[in-house]
Amino acid sequence: MQPPLDGIDRSPNNGFAPTRALFAQSLGDRLGAAVTMATTEHFNLQTARAGTISEANGRASIYLATVSSNLIALAFIGQMSRLGAAFYAFSLILLPVLAFVGFVTFQRLVQSSMDDVAYAQRIARLRNLYVALAPELEPYLVFSRKRPPQSLLNGGLFAPGEWQVTRTTAGMVAVVNSGVIGVSAGLALAALPGVSLAVALAAGAVVGASALWMHCSRQRRAGNAYELEGIDRYATLAAEAQATGRATPGS
Repeated sequence: MQPPLDGIDRSPNNGFAPTRALFAQSLGDRLGAAVTMATTEHFNLQTARAGTISEANGRASIYLATVSSNLIALAFIGQMSRLGAAFYAFSLILLPVLAFVGFVTFQRLVQSSMDDVAYAQRIARLRNLYVALAPELEPYLVFSRKRPPQSLLNGGLFAPGEWQVTRTTAGMVAVVNSGVIGVSAGLALAALPGVSLAVALAAGAVVGASALWMHCSRQRRAGNAYELEGIDRYATLAAEAQATGRATPGS
């Protein structure tokens, strides 16, 4: 008998309490081993979730430190060249590289945020298992009695708003990286003969705003397309592929 986890009404009127008791009894002598495995998995998931937060903070810090050091380098070059050709050449080499670093950092931060949600959902399922095994724990554990409709999660009431994505770590990097992209476009225009400063600033602002919109749209699409089962299937296929590769190193 499977544990009554997501999508089941856990009210006593629906017969959930007897079902929980039957589930605990069905384990018999395996109950202790099941609890040990569940708590071990809970610890592993919590450790993995902490790892995603640590990686996100580390990557964001590295990117922001890179932006800061590049701005200092640009300031020195600007003073030495008096905003001449050397400054534009140095800037148009350095800033696109910085924008690429920001883009891949943003992409990884979005992936890390999806992994964090997946780990949180798996931990929530284990809490439901604890309540199924020991109903007395129900007042002390936070668990969902009913799974929210998918329409509320993907683009619905529980989905992030238009500006909520900019408040995440990935959103912060997106804002900074969009500014870098806009500055790169403005400097590229300013380096051309006959282009005024106003035109370069306007073009940079438009390009930066467009880049921010693309970053935020990418983050919202990733959240709306998120499926825990899809992540599980990908992890399983990746593990199988690695095992196959180790078994046949010459292939």
